[in-house]
Amino acid sequence: MTTKLFGEPVRRREDARLITGKGRFLDDLGHDALAAAFVRSPHAHARIVGIEVEPCLDVDGVVAIYTYEDLTGPMAEPLPVLIPHPQLHAPRTGFPLANGEVNHVGEPVVMVVATDRYVAEDACERIIVTYEELPVVVGVDAARAARASVHAEIPDNVAAVHHQETGDVEAALVASPHTLEFTQYIERSACMPMEGKGVHARWDPEDDSLRVHSSTQASTSVRAAVAAKLELSLEQVEVIAPDVGGGFGVKIVHPWPEELLVPMAAIRLGREVKWAEDRREHFIGSAHERQQRQEIRVGYDDEGRLTALDVHIWHDNGAYTPYGIIVPIVTATQLVGPYVIPTYRVRVESVYTNTVIVTPYRGAGRPQGCYAMERTMDRIADALGLDRAVVRERNLIPADAFPYDHHLTFQDGRPVVYDSGDYQGLLAKLRALVDWDGVDAMRADAESRGKLLGAGMAMYVEGTGPGPYEGGHVQVLGSGKVLVATGLTSQGQGHETSFAQIVASELGVPIEDVEVTTGDTRR
Repeated sequence: MTTKLFGEPVRRREDARLITGKGRFLDDLGHDALAAAFVRSPHAHARIVGIEVEPCLDVDGVVAIYTYEDLTGPMAEPLPVLIPHPQLHAPRTGFPLANGEVNHVGEPVVMVVATDRYVAEDACERIIVTYEELPVVVGVDAARAARASVHAEIPDNVAAVHHQETGDVEAALVASPHTLEFTQYIERSACMPMEGKGVHARWDPEDDSLRVHSSTQASTSVRAAVAAKLELSLEQVEVIAPDVGGGFGVKIVHPWPEELLVPMAAIRLGREVKWAEDRREHFIGSAHERQQRQEIRVGYDDEGRLTALDVHIWHDNGAYTPYGIIVPIVTATQLVGPYVIPTYRVRVESVYTNTVIVTPYRGAGRPQGCYAMERTMDRIADALGLDRAVVRERNLIPADAFPYDHHLTFQDGRPVVYDSGDYQGLLAKLRALVDWDGVDAMRADAESRGKLLGAGMAMYVEGTGPGPYEGGHVQVLGSGKVLVATGLTSQGQGHETSFAQIVASELGVPIEDVEVTTGDTRR
């Protein structure tokens, strides 16, 4: 009988290949493929008056040029809203190529396909796009003021209003022995995976099939989007994620315009076509995260225990809302953290700005919620002259109160119920590990030596597994080997090892007999 492997330390199976340079990433594919490059908007908001492609027609090596006028069928329609929500009352998404207007710097306007990337880039530089600049809305305060609108038909710039509450917050605030009120901001962030996005597509006219390689975290979803937009059946489309050099969530967005345009060109031209994102393109053409304005009112007693919390958040969703309001919902529901909050009200207004879209990644709204709650705890401690850890401890959900229902609704439509926890025990362990009670002495010692020493504390609870997004397939061969496949892709998490451990443990076979494939829709 094979020893149970799940939870035991085993040698990672993918490392030898990756650290010896044998990884196979998107740009390692398609060396003979045609190359795509894009003319992207230099303006945050502008009307496209005209596009002159004639200056690049005589560039040797240019194979094709596409503008919005060349798109047909579903490709000429806006990109989908992936996760609709009834509180998203004014959704807007862009087009694969800009249709008469650009709403953020970096929005693709023209695609050029050439014999290599150098030629394609040179041709892009010769294309003349005439713009009429429009008023620009940048930042949540500008969006709130609504002195200009990102989308003319949405004059207040509000895409969605998300509201949840438990109890009579106003009455609880009035009855609270103490109250605080403050406003704070979280700025935007941009994740930078070592590998940018990339797409390689090959059309086989003999069996009318399309094979797409994409540096993606969502191969099955990309497959569905490509099939729908290019009017193909799912059976005609294969999407494969090769080794992915970092994702962080930015590569779970789908479909990116390039994931549709590159396959479209491959079909029309009957040639392999590839595009690999450069660093500047990633910065101006991929997703960002974070920016919010948080207006907080809190009531509490003499011991620092919360009596009421009222939070009004203005969330910057950028120029479009392809992922709906997942980030604001996560912020609103994860904000409560590990604490007992007798009465809670949260209102999130998600607003349009002339900036790159904001989608879930690297916390997906949780850091914003944690920031709001933990800064509130610190301010209460400061106001009462109490230790920050003590204030937190007094507000933690007791270990005997689980399962604990916050009476909120999570992003998947299910209630926010914590199944288990010992938060007091966690905090006690943390204080001992960092010698929290000795922090003041350490700070004084550092100051005497001309050094500045700070110590922060934050606690949070993360809701996980909201799916369903993916499944798995296990096939036992006559030889005893086991083939495991999942659409879930890996960007360094060690899925090839961990999934093999699970299957080997469950089936009682040696881990060496388990082969794991991720992100390949053929499997």
